[in-house]
Amino acid sequence: MELQRDGNGSLYVEWAQRPGSYKRAWIRHRTDDDDKNWAGTRRYLHVVRCNAPGQIGGNSTDFPIFNDLPDKQILLAFVHSVNAITGCEPSED
Repeated sequence: MELQRDGNGSLYVEWAQRPGSYKRAWIRHRTDDDDKNWAGTRRYLHVVRCNAPGQIGGNSTDFPIFNDLPDKQILLAFVHSVNAITGCEPSED
């Protein structure tokens, strides 16, 4: 798993849960006056499926972040937790 930055400067990770089954998670930063800052936390973890590496395949789900953990730590903990809970082991796909 390699952390990267997207065109908006958001830190993200993309991985294959199984061959051909890709996910992307990223941290989006909002401002206090942004109407999408619905929880007032200014940081949100987004998750979406991908049709292929780099090809987002749907609408993302967002989770407000209520702690001060670094973006990198949140992303890595999220991916490992989701894979442990679902029983999926990241694929080298």
